[in-house]
Amino acid sequence: MGCGGGPRSRCLLLLALSLSCARALDAPAPAPTAPRESRPNPLLRGLRSAVLPPLKAFAQSPPITRSWVSVSVLMAVLTSTRAIDARIVCFSEPDVVHKGEWWRLLLNFFFMGDALKSIFFWVQLHHFWECCKMLELVKYRWEPGDFVKLILGNATFLLLLKQLFPAVLFLGTPMVMAFLYSYSREYELQQMNLFGFFSIRCGWLPFSQMLQDLVQAGDIGPNLLGLLSGHTYYFLSEVRPFLLLPERVSLGDLAQLCLHGTPLVLPEPPASEDESRKEGGDEGGDEGSEEGGDGAEAAGDDGEATGDASRQADGGKVAAASE
Repeated sequence: MGCGGGPRSRCLLLLALSLSCARALDAPAPAPTAPRESRPNPLLRGLRSAVLPPLKAFAQSPPITRSWVSVSVLMAVLTSTRAIDARIVCFSEPDVVHKGEWWRLLLNFFFMGDALKSIFFWVQLHHFWECCKMLELVKYRWEPGDFVKLILGNATFLLLLKQLFPAVLFLGTPMVMAFLYSYSREYELQQMNLFGFFSIRCGWLPFSQMLQDLVQAGDIGPNLLGLLSGHTYYFLSEVRPFLLLPERVSLGDLAQLCLHGTPLVLPEPPASEDESRKEGGDEGGDEGSEEGGDGAEAAGDDGEATGDASRQADGGKVAAASE
């Protein structure tokens, strides 16, 4: 009936194992543990906070500004590392005319220097970035053709006025000054922060940039060239259309003006809408009063004719009664 010592012990062990398995199946399952949140490295977090905002601002900037600044930085990197020679992009009239190196007419406008370790280079690039972005987004937002005209007009003036500054080989800094001048004239009374310490009006921005270049390089020739180009374009595009100038001026008129002080004959200024409406109302009132006077005179003539006819009729009745 009973099991031997060896088989009995094996039976008891098997029974104990079965009971323990049953208890394990009846035991509740352990609660799932929440995954531990991985904290980013402080170095990576600081790097992300320093890099992401400029990249986001760069991606949201208008296309012309973004492209211009990208090409300028790329050229600065290539020339500073001696990957390309800066002498092959400088503006040289003999090389353009006789050798056909036409790329000099374009690339020299994007070269703003190769001093990547200088803070003045990045300040100049930042000023150009802000001014060009504001002009493209605000003033020329709905007229991008006028913004392209601004760029081409200043480029043409710089190429022509460069003959007054033969020592200037690169026209990137003069182009920056031309943009700064256009921006300062458009937002002359606006306050801006300079170097993070000073608050100045935008009207003084070109002169602060000129002072910065004087401290950095000791030469303000490129700035004067850009200032002259920017002022010429601004005068012809923004001021000249609103000036009241004589339509035709002969040499005799100029001689009389210079010798005897005879003023030139100016055209009459165009009347505004309010003045034209007022003049139209006055003319209408005068015509109405004249028509009213003519009507009153006609009514008076009719009244006199009626009175004469009535008197003649009364006279005829009196004559008939006396007979």
